[in-house]
Amino acid sequence: MTELLFFLPFVLLVGWLVRGGQRRRAAALADGGTAAVPVLFRQGSRWRQGRLVIGAQPLVWRPFARGGEVVLPAELRVVGTRRPTVREAVRLNPLARIVACESAAGPVLLAVMPEELEPVLGALERG
Repeated sequence: MTELLFFLPFVLLVGWLVRGGQRRRAAALADGGTAAVPVLFRQGSRWRQGRLVIGAQPLVWRPFARGGEVVLPAELRVVGTRRPTVREAVRLNPLARIVACESAAGPVLLAVMPEELEPVLGALERG
């Protein structure tokens, strides 16, 4: 019981911070600005953590750690969304949605949390 009392404020603080970030991103996009949405990008067989910069042209994915930016192709077309497979759910959050896209350069996969799915799909459709 004391463990619950110890961790409850921490959990509430983390939830408050996450929700505040979502509100700030939504407000920035509503004002016509740019926002960086947390997205996992599949490069080869590896999922890499980073942020998709929405509102900027062209769309750019920036990694959290080392590595360079990836400029997404201008002719990127959303094919569909799906839940992660069991194998992918080991590396990803099982609640995430995978956005499958096609371009002349080949397929592009982005993993997004459900709360951030709508702005990401909107940005991908706008190109």
